[in-house]
Amino acid sequence: MEQNLIEDIGEFQLLYQKKGLDGVKREINRDMKSDEEELFFRLFDKDGMRIYSSDLSSWGFLPDNQELIKQVFSTEELIFQSMRIPGEEYEVKAVYGLIAPDTLIYFGESTEETENIITLLSNVFIVMLIIVIPLASVLGWVMAGRAVKGIKEVSRIASEIEKGKLEQRVLVPAQGDEITQLVDTFNAMLDRIWVLISEMKEMTDSIAHDLRSPLARIRVISESVLSNENTPPTFRSAASGTIEECDRLSQMINSILDVAEAEAGALQVTKQKVNISQLVQDACELFEEVAEQKGIKLTCRLQKDCYIYGNIQELQRMLANLLDNAIKYTLANGQVSVALTCNRQNIEIMVLDTGVGIPESDQARVFDRFFRCDQSRTHDGFGLGLSYSRAVAHSHGGDIELSSSLEKGSCFIIKLPIT
Repeated sequence: MEQNLIEDIGEFQLLYQKKGLDGVKREINRDMKSDEEELFFRLFDKDGMRIYSSDLSSWGFLPDNQELIKQVFSTEELIFQSMRIPGEEYEVKAVYGLIAPDTLIYFGESTEETENIITLLSNVFIVMLIIVIPLASVLGWVMAGRAVKGIKEVSRIASEIEKGKLEQRVLVPAQGDEITQLVDTFNAMLDRIWVLISEMKEMTDSIAHDLRSPLARIRVISESVLSNENTPPTFRSAASGTIEECDRLSQMINSILDVAEAEAGALQVTKQKVNISQLVQDACELFEEVAEQKGIKLTCRLQKDCYIYGNIQELQRMLANLLDNAIKYTLANGQVSVALTCNRQNIEIMVLDTGVGIPESDQARVFDRFFRCDQSRTHDGFGLGLSYSRAVAHSHGGDIELSSSLEKGSCFIIKLPIT
């Protein structure tokens, strides 16, 4: 309102310069006719005498402030005034200002219109605050949730794939071209990765299978050379080494084929009810002597009468692989703990050791075929034991989880459903 009053004084100054005092009076009369109850005007000369006044009947008592008039003539500055007229509900905003060196204008207007606008805006804001903003927030939250649902699903499936579940795919309803295109591209990428990995596994399995026959012939030839009394000592030693390497290679080939069969579920021709409690107890007793020879304490905590349906040979070998690794990579005076728990839905077998541990960067790859981290390269093995163990867990509808810290040990948890 003060800015409007300043602009009005500027207009009156220009009007006075062009049309004089009479032109200012005529303009005041026009303004009063258009809005007579909201405005008042007074003109004063340099002596403070009133030389013109608009109709003030609706304003009641409106005194002249001679002190302010003198101050404006002496300083030539604007003076604003806020006042309340007796009997009026709204305040009045007024200004004293010069429109000529010898003429002062004193005028003002009611704040009724401004306050009505503020009241209206306040009511609108309250309605928005109570109704519109919460409603818009809920709608925005719902729309945002629908918009990012596909992205969240892609992120979830990516986490599952990181754990080795390459068969997972993103399944979300059409939500827009961008999300649909992202999902389709992601699934196409997974299909391509799955095909490549399957082809690599098939190639490895085929090579392993085809190597059996020539490897057997090499071993037979070496045995015939070794059994011949006329064979020179040097050839006999070479033949003996060849037989050992053939046996080692045969073991690796058999392990590869076992992993392939476990992954394909080919070993589970029939399922039978297996007493997991007894199976774990037998495994602990089998490895107890090995642990004692290394100075390792092997403890077992078993919940009794835990049963599942599965292949007992596969389950025995899976647990044996984990126990063998735990003892192999635990130093003397260390400890290996085995715990079995079960409920109505599933069983859990935990194999915990205080061994060398596995680096975090290698933990996602320890279940891959032939992968061996730096800590395991000093021990015999092919890098297939954990691959086989996870394949067995998967073929029984379960999984194996790993947590490990360097120099602190590792914890493998086998989770299998009861049925």
